[in-house]
Amino acid sequence: MSTNKSTNRIIRTASLIGALTAGLLSATAFAQTTAAPAPAGGNAAVPPGMTQIQPPKDPLVERREARKAASDQYKAEKSAAKGEYKQDVSAAKQERKDANKAANETAKQELQAPKQ
Repeated sequence: MSTNKSTNRIIRTASLIGALTAGLLSATAFAQTTAAPAPAGGNAAVPPGMTQIQPPKDPLVERREARKAASDQYKAEKSAAKGEYKQDVSAAKQERKDANKAANETAKQELQAPKQ
């Protein structure tokens, strides 16, 4: 008898869940189809002199946008720092080349000078 009761309970629970799901789906479909189509002009429904109030953003959307802004700022700072580093490196290379040329010139002059 206990298995019969548990089977009946499972069947009733499943049918209740199915009915609730069907009701929610039909309510969602009804809510989507009864909306009036938006005018092609965009904000044509808003009278002149009035502003359209935007609904609040989803916290996940806000977080995504904040992370994107932070990422863009980091990339810009990183790019600027990398450019500055490359300028420093090229300046150091040029200084080293100039020092080597000067050392070569002095060495050549010492070799070409008459020995005394």
